[in-house]
Amino acid sequence: MSETNEIINLSPLPVSARREVRDFYEFLLARRVQGKRKKISITLPPAFDTPIKIREYLKVSRGEIYDEI
Repeated sequence: MSETNEIINLSPLPVSARREVRDFYEFLLARRVQGKRKKISITLPPAFDTPIKIREYLKVSRGEIYDEI
């Protein structure tokens, strides 16, 4: 996809609307630049894959949980 420069005529808009369009355009440009820089893959530490060892397991029913509240 080739990049083209296009001109948008903002003169029919009031000054406040022109400012808003310009601010939004700058926001989109900034977000695009940040998106290109932030392609870092995040990996979890190996400890997240190892199960937690416990001595014993106490089975609790749903009703017992709500009885305590």
